[in-house]
Amino acid sequence: MQNGTSNAAHDEVKPRAWTKSEDIARRMLNLTFSLSVAQEPLTTEHIINDPEIGYTSPSRESRIKAFARDRESLASLGVHIREASDSHNAKNEQRSWEIDRTSTHADTAALSPYDAEEAVAAIDQIFALHADDPARWPLQMARTKLCETAGISPEGSSTQPLNIKRDLTNLWNAFSRRRPASFTYRDARGNENIHTVDLYGSFERGSYVYLVGRDHGANGLRTFRTDRVVSAKSSPESSRPYAIPSEFDITGSQFLPFDFSACNPVLAEFSFSPGVGAHEIELITKGRGETRDEEDGSTQWSVDVRDVDAAARFALEHAHIGLSVRGPKVLVDCVNLIKQKAVMAHEQQ
Repeated sequence: MQNGTSNAAHDEVKPRAWTKSEDIARRMLNLTFSLSVAQEPLTTEHIINDPEIGYTSPSRESRIKAFARDRESLASLGVHIREASDSHNAKNEQRSWEIDRTSTHADTAALSPYDAEEAVAAIDQIFALHADDPARWPLQMARTKLCETAGISPEGSSTQPLNIKRDLTNLWNAFSRRRPASFTYRDARGNENIHTVDLYGSFERGSYVYLVGRDHGANGLRTFRTDRVVSAKSSPESSRPYAIPSEFDITGSQFLPFDFSACNPVLAEFSFSPGVGAHEIELITKGRGETRDEEDGSTQWSVDVRDVDAAARFALEHAHIGLSVRGPKVLVDCVNLIKQKAVMAHEQQ
Protein backbone atom coordinates (compact mmCIF):
# COMPACT_ATOMS: atom_id res chain seq x y z
CA MET A 1 0.00 0.00 0.00
CA GLN A 2 1.39 3.41 -0.95
CA ASN A 3 0.10 6.90 -0.12
CA GLY A 4 -3.07 5.47 1.45
CA THR A 5 -4.12 3.65 -1.74
CA SER A 6 -4.25 -0.05 -2.41
CA ASN A 7 -2.72 -1.89 -5.34
CA ALA A 8 -4.81 -5.00 -5.84
CA ALA A 9 -2.07 -6.77 -7.77
CA HIS A 10 0.43 -6.30 -4.92
CA ASP A 11 -2.03 -6.67 -2.04
CA GLU A 12 -3.36 -10.06 -3.18
CA VAL A 13 -2.24 -12.74 -0.78
CA LYS A 14 -1.82 -16.13 -2.37
CA PRO A 15 -2.93 -19.05 -0.23
CA ARG A 16 -0.13 -21.17 1.23
CA ALA A 17 0.22 -24.55 -0.44
CA TRP A 18 -0.60 -27.60 1.65
CA THR A 19 2.39 -29.58 2.90
CA LYS A 20 2.29 -33.34 2.36
CA SER A 21 1.52 -34.04 6.03
CA GLU A 22 -1.25 -31.41 6.04
CA ASP A 23 -2.71 -32.87 2.85
CA ILE A 24 -2.81 -36.35 4.42
CA ALA A 25 -4.41 -34.99 7.61
CA ARG A 26 -7.04 -33.11 5.62
CA ARG A 27 -7.73 -36.21 3.51
CA MET A 28 -8.21 -38.40 6.61
CA LEU A 29 -10.51 -35.80 8.12
CA ASN A 30 -12.56 -35.67 4.89
CA LEU A 31 -12.69 -39.47 4.84
CA THR A 32 -13.95 -39.62 8.42
CA PHE A 33 -16.52 -36.90 7.76
CA SER A 34 -17.80 -38.57 4.57
CA LEU A 35 -18.22 -41.95 6.26
CA SER A 36 -19.83 -40.37 9.34
CA VAL A 37 -22.61 -38.62 7.40
CA ALA A 38 -23.16 -41.30 4.73
CA GLN A 39 -26.58 -42.95 4.80
CA GLU A 40 -25.02 -46.27 3.75
CA PRO A 41 -21.51 -47.74 3.46
CA LEU A 42 -19.32 -46.16 0.78
CA THR A 43 -17.68 -48.30 -1.87
CA THR A 44 -13.94 -48.29 -2.47
CA GLU A 45 -14.51 -46.72 -5.89
CA HIS A 46 -16.57 -43.90 -4.40
CA ILE A 47 -13.95 -43.15 -1.75
CA ILE A 48 -10.85 -43.15 -3.97
CA ASN A 49 -12.56 -41.19 -6.77
CA ASP A 50 -14.42 -38.55 -4.73
CA PRO A 51 -12.52 -35.26 -5.15
CA GLU A 52 -14.04 -33.98 -1.89
CA ILE A 53 -12.14 -36.68 0.03
CA GLY A 54 -8.83 -36.02 -1.68
CA TYR A 55 -7.17 -39.11 -3.17
CA THR A 56 -5.51 -37.35 -6.10
CA SER A 57 -2.94 -39.79 -7.49
CA PRO A 58 -3.53 -40.60 -11.19
CA SER A 59 -2.82 -44.24 -10.38
CA ARG A 60 -5.81 -46.20 -9.09
CA GLU A 61 -3.51 -48.65 -7.31
CA SER A 62 -1.76 -45.77 -5.51
CA ARG A 63 -5.12 -44.36 -4.39
CA ILE A 64 -6.15 -47.76 -3.01
CA LYS A 65 -2.85 -48.07 -1.11
CA ALA A 66 -3.24 -44.55 0.29
CA PHE A 67 -6.76 -45.44 1.46
CA ALA A 68 -5.39 -48.55 3.21
CA ARG A 69 -2.69 -46.47 4.94
CA ASP A 70 -5.28 -43.92 6.04
CA ARG A 71 -7.39 -46.68 7.60
CA GLU A 72 -4.38 -47.87 9.58
CA SER A 73 -3.49 -44.32 10.68
CA LEU A 74 -7.06 -43.56 11.75
CA ALA A 75 -7.25 -46.86 13.65
CA SER A 76 -4.15 -45.85 15.65
CA LEU A 77 -6.05 -42.67 16.60
CA GLY A 78 -9.15 -44.59 17.69
CA VAL A 79 -11.23 -44.20 14.50
CA HIS A 80 -11.90 -47.67 13.09
CA ILE A 81 -13.15 -48.18 9.53
CA ARG A 82 -14.48 -51.65 8.81
CA GLU A 83 -15.49 -53.47 5.66
CA ALA A 84 -19.27 -53.65 5.41
CA SER A 85 -19.40 -56.33 2.71
CA ASP A 86 -20.27 -59.89 3.78
CA SER A 87 -17.74 -61.26 1.30
CA HIS A 88 -14.10 -60.77 2.26
CA ASN A 89 -13.03 -62.10 -1.15
CA ALA A 90 -14.83 -59.42 -3.13
CA LYS A 91 -12.91 -57.31 -5.59
CA ASN A 92 -11.96 -53.80 -4.52
CA GLU A 93 -14.70 -52.16 -6.56
CA GLN A 94 -17.32 -54.30 -4.83
CA ARG A 95 -16.16 -53.65 -1.28
CA SER A 96 -17.82 -51.04 0.91
CA TRP A 97 -16.76 -49.34 4.13
CA GLU A 98 -18.27 -47.74 7.23
CA ILE A 99 -17.25 -46.36 10.62
CA ASP A 100 -17.13 -49.10 13.27
CA ARG A 101 -18.99 -47.10 15.90
CA THR A 102 -18.67 -49.77 18.58
CA SER A 103 -14.86 -49.72 18.44
CA THR A 104 -14.25 -46.07 17.59
CA HIS A 105 -13.22 -43.93 20.52
CA ALA A 106 -11.39 -40.70 21.25
CA ASP A 107 -8.17 -41.02 23.23
CA THR A 108 -7.36 -37.39 23.99
CA ALA A 109 -4.37 -38.45 26.11
CA ALA A 110 -2.61 -39.40 22.88
CA LEU A 111 -2.85 -35.81 21.60
CA SER A 112 -0.79 -32.84 22.62
CA PRO A 113 -2.60 -29.50 23.04
CA TYR A 114 -0.83 -28.27 19.91
CA ASP A 115 -2.00 -31.26 17.84
CA ALA A 116 -5.53 -30.84 19.21
CA GLU A 117 -5.59 -27.16 18.23
CA GLU A 118 -4.36 -28.06 14.72
CA ALA A 119 -7.18 -30.61 14.43
CA VAL A 120 -9.74 -28.00 15.55
CA ALA A 121 -8.44 -25.60 12.88
CA ALA A 122 -8.82 -28.31 10.23
CA ILE A 123 -12.38 -29.06 11.33
CA ASP A 124 -13.23 -25.35 11.26
CA GLN A 125 -12.05 -25.19 7.65
CA ILE A 126 -14.61 -27.87 6.77
CA PHE A 127 -17.23 -25.95 8.76
CA ALA A 128 -16.42 -22.82 6.76
CA LEU A 129 -17.10 -24.70 3.53
CA HIS A 130 -20.45 -26.00 4.84
CA ALA A 131 -21.54 -23.05 6.96
CA ASP A 132 -25.30 -23.62 6.94
CA ASP A 133 -25.26 -27.42 6.78
CA PRO A 134 -26.11 -29.19 10.06
CA ALA A 135 -24.95 -32.45 8.45
CA ARG A 136 -21.51 -31.37 9.74
CA TRP A 137 -22.76 -32.02 13.28
CA PRO A 138 -21.15 -35.48 13.58
CA LEU A 139 -17.82 -33.62 13.86
CA GLN A 140 -19.06 -31.23 16.52
CA MET A 141 -18.64 -33.63 19.46
CA ALA A 142 -15.12 -34.48 18.32
CA ARG A 143 -14.37 -30.76 17.99
CA THR A 144 -15.63 -30.08 21.51
CA LYS A 145 -13.36 -32.81 22.93
CA LEU A 146 -10.39 -31.49 20.96
CA CYS A 147 -11.04 -27.97 22.26
CA GLU A 148 -10.90 -29.32 25.81
CA THR A 149 -7.54 -30.95 25.09
CA ALA A 150 -6.23 -27.80 23.42
CA GLY A 151 -7.46 -25.65 26.31
CA ILE A 152 -9.54 -23.36 24.11
CA SER A 153 -13.24 -22.45 24.16
CA PRO A 154 -15.46 -24.42 21.76
CA GLU A 155 -17.27 -21.15 20.97
CA GLY A 156 -14.21 -18.93 20.81
CA SER A 157 -12.75 -20.02 17.49
CA SER A 158 -11.61 -17.07 15.41
CA THR A 159 -11.99 -19.21 12.28
CA GLN A 160 -15.75 -19.49 12.63
CA PRO A 161 -17.26 -17.91 9.51
CA LEU A 162 -19.32 -14.80 10.04
CA ASN A 163 -22.02 -15.79 7.57
CA ILE A 164 -23.26 -18.86 9.47
CA LYS A 165 -26.99 -18.63 9.94
CA ARG A 166 -27.37 -17.37 13.51
CA ASP A 167 -30.36 -19.55 14.36
CA LEU A 168 -28.54 -22.74 13.38
CA THR A 169 -25.49 -21.54 15.29
CA ASN A 170 -27.59 -21.17 18.44
CA LEU A 171 -28.92 -24.71 17.98
CA TRP A 172 -25.39 -25.92 17.33
CA ASN A 173 -24.07 -24.33 20.53
CA ALA A 174 -26.95 -25.71 22.58
CA PHE A 175 -26.26 -29.21 21.26
CA SER A 176 -22.50 -29.03 21.84
CA ARG A 177 -22.96 -27.72 25.42
CA ARG A 178 -25.85 -30.13 26.12
CA ARG A 179 -28.21 -27.31 27.00
CA PRO A 180 -31.92 -27.31 26.01
CA ALA A 181 -32.50 -25.50 22.72
CA SER A 182 -35.38 -23.04 22.50
CA PHE A 183 -36.69 -22.24 19.02
CA THR A 184 -39.77 -21.23 17.05
CA TYR A 185 -40.82 -23.90 14.57
CA ARG A 186 -43.25 -23.74 11.64
CA ASP A 187 -44.91 -27.11 10.97
CA ALA A 188 -46.15 -28.46 7.62
CA ARG A 189 -49.52 -26.69 8.11
CA GLY A 190 -47.87 -23.32 8.66
CA ASN A 191 -48.51 -23.21 12.43
CA GLU A 192 -45.74 -21.66 14.51
CA ASN A 193 -44.97 -22.82 18.05
CA ILE A 194 -42.11 -22.42 20.50
CA HIS A 195 -40.31 -25.65 21.44
CA THR A 196 -37.73 -26.41 24.09
CA VAL A 197 -35.79 -29.52 23.09
CA ASP A 198 -32.88 -31.59 24.36
CA LEU A 199 -31.16 -32.28 21.04
CA TYR A 200 -29.85 -35.85 20.68
CA GLY A 201 -28.69 -35.98 17.06
CA SER A 202 -29.41 -35.30 13.39
CA PHE A 203 -29.84 -37.12 10.10
CA GLU A 204 -30.42 -36.38 6.42
CA ARG A 205 -33.34 -37.40 4.24
CA GLY A 206 -33.01 -36.35 0.63
CA SER A 207 -32.05 -32.66 0.62
CA TYR A 208 -33.35 -32.02 4.15
CA VAL A 209 -31.64 -32.24 7.53
CA TYR A 210 -33.63 -33.28 10.60
CA LEU A 211 -32.95 -32.80 14.31
CA VAL A 212 -34.08 -35.36 16.86
CA GLY A 213 -34.52 -34.76 20.57
CA ARG A 214 -36.77 -34.80 23.61
CA ASP A 215 -39.41 -32.10 23.35
CA HIS A 216 -40.12 -30.75 26.86
CA GLY A 217 -43.69 -29.79 25.99
CA ALA A 218 -44.58 -33.16 24.47
CA ASN A 219 -42.39 -35.06 26.95
CA GLY A 220 -41.19 -37.36 24.21
CA LEU A 221 -38.95 -37.72 21.17
CA ARG A 222 -39.79 -35.43 18.26
CA THR A 223 -38.18 -34.72 14.87
CA PHE A 224 -37.72 -31.22 13.41
CA ARG A 225 -36.68 -30.14 9.91
CA THR A 226 -34.00 -27.44 10.07
CA ASP A 227 -35.42 -25.35 7.22
CA ARG A 228 -38.63 -24.93 9.23
CA VAL A 229 -36.84 -23.37 12.21
CA VAL A 230 -38.01 -19.75 12.17
CA SER A 231 -35.74 -18.52 14.95
CA ALA A 232 -33.66 -19.92 17.80
CA LYS A 233 -32.53 -18.29 21.01
CA SER A 234 -29.11 -18.62 22.55
CA SER A 235 -29.25 -21.16 25.39
CA PRO A 236 -28.15 -19.59 28.70
CA GLU A 237 -25.31 -21.26 30.61
CA SER A 238 -27.59 -21.30 33.66
CA SER A 239 -29.98 -23.78 32.04
CA ARG A 240 -29.74 -27.31 33.36
CA PRO A 241 -27.56 -29.59 31.18
CA TYR A 242 -28.88 -32.90 29.91
CA ALA A 243 -27.34 -36.22 28.92
CA ILE A 244 -28.16 -38.17 25.77
CA PRO A 245 -29.63 -41.51 26.91
CA SER A 246 -27.31 -44.43 26.26
CA GLU A 247 -30.17 -46.36 24.67
CA PHE A 248 -30.91 -43.60 22.13
CA ASP A 249 -30.46 -44.78 18.53
CA ILE A 250 -30.83 -42.25 15.72
CA THR A 251 -31.91 -44.96 13.26
CA GLY A 252 -35.22 -45.33 15.07
CA SER A 253 -36.05 -41.73 14.16
CA GLN A 254 -35.21 -41.87 10.46
CA PHE A 255 -37.91 -41.74 7.82
CA LEU A 256 -38.89 -44.22 5.14
CA PRO A 257 -40.81 -43.28 1.95
CA PHE A 258 -44.13 -44.53 3.33
CA ASP A 259 -44.02 -42.24 6.40
CA PHE A 260 -45.17 -39.10 4.60
CA SER A 261 -48.96 -39.15 4.86
CA ALA A 262 -51.64 -37.85 7.21
CA CYS A 263 -53.38 -41.26 7.19
CA ASN A 264 -53.43 -43.44 10.27
CA PRO A 265 -50.65 -46.05 10.29
CA VAL A 266 -51.34 -49.70 9.48
CA LEU A 267 -49.03 -52.55 10.46
CA ALA A 268 -47.39 -53.96 7.34
CA GLU A 269 -45.64 -57.32 7.06
CA PHE A 270 -42.67 -57.72 4.70
CA SER A 271 -40.41 -60.69 4.08
CA PHE A 272 -36.73 -60.92 3.10
CA SER A 273 -35.76 -64.07 1.21
CA PRO A 274 -33.22 -66.50 2.72
CA GLY A 275 -29.69 -65.36 2.02
CA VAL A 276 -30.26 -61.62 2.45
CA GLY A 277 -27.58 -60.49 4.91
CA ALA A 278 -28.35 -58.83 8.21
CA HIS A 279 -26.34 -55.75 7.22
CA GLU A 280 -28.30 -55.31 3.99
CA ILE A 281 -31.58 -55.71 5.89
CA GLU A 282 -30.48 -53.02 8.35
CA LEU A 283 -29.66 -50.62 5.51
CA ILE A 284 -33.11 -51.08 3.96
CA THR A 285 -35.15 -51.01 7.18
CA LYS A 286 -33.02 -48.29 8.84
CA GLY A 287 -33.58 -50.13 12.11
CA ARG A 288 -37.30 -49.34 12.01
CA GLY A 289 -39.98 -51.75 13.16
CA GLU A 290 -39.23 -55.30 14.26
CA THR A 291 -37.49 -58.16 12.46
CA ARG A 292 -37.55 -61.86 13.24
CA ASP A 293 -35.79 -64.82 11.67
CA GLU A 294 -37.89 -67.75 10.45
CA GLU A 295 -36.94 -71.43 10.32
CA ASP A 296 -36.76 -71.39 6.51
CA GLY A 297 -34.02 -68.74 6.64
CA SER A 298 -36.21 -65.81 5.70
CA THR A 299 -36.53 -62.66 7.78
CA GLN A 300 -39.91 -61.09 8.55
CA TRP A 301 -40.19 -57.33 9.00
CA SER A 302 -43.14 -55.64 10.73
CA VAL A 303 -43.39 -51.85 10.51
CA ASP A 304 -46.07 -49.14 10.62
CA VAL A 305 -47.01 -47.74 7.19
CA ARG A 306 -48.92 -44.50 6.57
CA ASP A 307 -48.79 -44.32 2.76
CA VAL A 308 -49.82 -47.74 1.39
CA ASP A 309 -49.03 -46.86 -2.22
CA ALA A 310 -45.53 -45.67 -1.27
CA ALA A 311 -45.01 -48.87 0.75
CA ALA A 312 -46.02 -51.00 -2.25
CA ARG A 313 -43.61 -49.15 -4.52
CA PHE A 314 -40.89 -49.41 -1.85
CA ALA A 315 -41.33 -53.21 -1.83
CA LEU A 316 -41.21 -53.43 -5.63
CA GLU A 317 -38.08 -51.27 -5.78
CA HIS A 318 -36.32 -53.74 -3.47
CA ALA A 319 -37.84 -56.92 -4.91
CA HIS A 320 -34.57 -57.69 -6.73
CA ILE A 321 -32.86 -58.38 -3.42
CA GLY A 322 -35.69 -60.54 -2.11
CA LEU A 323 -38.13 -58.16 -0.41
CA SER A 324 -41.82 -59.09 -0.72
CA VAL A 325 -45.12 -58.10 0.89
CA ARG A 326 -46.98 -60.48 3.22
CA GLY A 327 -49.83 -58.25 4.38
CA PRO A 328 -52.21 -56.65 5.07
CA LYS A 329 -54.51 -57.34 2.12
CA VAL A 330 -54.79 -53.66 1.17
CA LEU A 331 -51.00 -53.54 0.70
CA VAL A 332 -50.88 -56.83 -1.24
CA ASP A 333 -53.67 -55.58 -3.51
CA CYS A 334 -51.81 -52.34 -4.10
CA VAL A 335 -48.67 -54.22 -5.15
CA ASN A 336 -50.67 -56.37 -7.57
CA LEU A 337 -52.40 -53.31 -9.04
CA ILE A 338 -49.06 -51.61 -9.71
CA LYS A 339 -47.79 -54.77 -11.41
CA GLN A 340 -50.92 -55.01 -13.56
CA LYS A 341 -50.60 -51.37 -14.67
CA ALA A 342 -46.95 -51.94 -15.58
CA VAL A 343 -47.84 -55.01 -17.67
CA MET A 344 -50.66 -53.16 -19.47
CA ALA A 345 -48.42 -50.19 -20.21
CA HIS A 346 -45.79 -52.55 -21.63
CA GLU A 347 -48.34 -54.36 -23.83
CA GLN A 348 -49.61 -51.07 -25.26
CA GLN A 349 -46.16 -50.03 -26.43
